[in-house]
Amino acid sequence: MTATVLSRDVLNRTLLDRQGLLTPFAGTLRQTVEAIGAIQAQYWPAVAVSLFTRNSTATLESVYASFERRDLVVGSSIRGTVHAVSRAEHPLYAAVSEATDADVIAGKEAAQDPGMRELRAAVLEFAADKPREPGEFAAFAKEWVAAHPGRMSASNLEYHESRNWRPIYRSNALIRFPSDGRWATATGPKTYLYQPERAANKDAAIAALVRRHLGAFGPAAADDVATWLGLKVTAARAVLDGFDDLVAYRDEAGRTLYDLPAAELADAETEAPPRLLPRFDSILLAHNAKHRQRIISREYWERVYSGKNLQILPSFLIGGYVAGVWSADVKKKAATLTLEPFHKLAKAEAKALTAEAERVLRLQAPDSASYVVAVG
Repeated sequence: MTATVLSRDVLNRTLLDRQGLLTPFAGTLRQTVEAIGAIQAQYWPAVAVSLFTRNSTATLESVYASFERRDLVVGSSIRGTVHAVSRAEHPLYAAVSEATDADVIAGKEAAQDPGMRELRAAVLEFAADKPREPGEFAAFAKEWVAAHPGRMSASNLEYHESRNWRPIYRSNALIRFPSDGRWATATGPKTYLYQPERAANKDAAIAALVRRHLGAFGPAAADDVATWLGLKVTAARAVLDGFDDLVAYRDEAGRTLYDLPAAELADAETEAPPRLLPRFDSILLAHNAKHRQRIISREYWERVYSGKNLQILPSFLIGGYVAGVWSADVKKKAATLTLEPFHKLAKAEAKALTAEAERVLRLQAPDSASYVVAVG
C-alpha cells in the first residue's frame, strides 16, 4: 500500500499543535518541556519566551522557580549544545550526548588516556556537594595534574590548558546554577553542579528520545531525527526500523516520515494564531536543514539564520509560518519590542500580532513601568 502523502500545511499545523503553538498547554512547565522536547538554552532569556508561547500559565517567576527546585535543569546536552530539559529526562539526553561524542569534556585521546578518565571522575566529585565556578574547576584541575605528574597524556594536557580547562566543566553530567542565586539574569546560570542520575542503558535512552522527537516534532524522517539528536542518519534509521508500531507517511519531497501510533494529524485548515519564537527556537532546528519548509521558507531562512555568528534570530509566525523577526529592549522605565515583518501584513494580522507581542513582552519584563510594541 502506498503511504499517504502529507502536505506542507498538514505538517505545519501538526508541528504547531504538538508544540503547544496552536492551543498552549495548561499543565506544569515540566510536562510542557517533556512534551515539546529539549529547549535550546545557550541564550538564556530564550527559555522563558519559549515557555510563554507554549504554556498558558507560564510566568517569569514560575519558569525560574522550576529551575530552582530542579523540576527543570539546564546544561550541556545533545549536539554539545546547552539545553533545558526536565530533571526526569536529563539522564536520557546525557546518555545520547555521550553516545554521539557530543560530550565536549572528552578532549583528545580520552579513551586511551586513563589520567583523563580519572580527572573526569575527580571533577564530578569536586562538584557534588555544591555548585562550582569556572575558575574553581581550572584551579582544581591544575592542582590535580600537579599531584599526578605524567598521568595525563601530553596532548590532552596541552589541549585542556590551552582552553583554560573549560571542557572539563562543560560535561553533560554537570547542570548549571546561578552563582548569586538569581536566575533572572540575561547571561544565565554560570556555576556547575554534579547531576548523578544516569541512564542504565544508552541504547534504550536513544530509542526513548527518538520517540520523543516524533511526538514533539513529527511526523519526521530519519534525517530529521538524526539532525536533532546528533546521530548519524544510518543510526537513526536503524532505531526507527527497530520499532514495529510506527505509522509511515511520505512528504511532498518523497521522504518516508515516521510517527507514533496514537499521534494525531492536525487539519491543514486549522487557524494558526500569531506566535513569537525566541532565539534558537527548537522548531526551526528540529528537522533536516533542507526540509524545514513546514515552518519556514528557504528564502526567509536566509534572513533568520546568520551564518557569520551562527545565530538563529527571534522570529514570529503569521498563518503558521515564519513571517519576520523581532527584538526587545527591556529596561525598568520602558520595555520595547520591535517587529520586523518580511512581507506586508494585513491589518487584522498586524493587530493580532501586536497584541501577542505585548503579552509576551509583559511576561518577559514584569517590572517595567511601560510597554511599547513597534512594527518596523
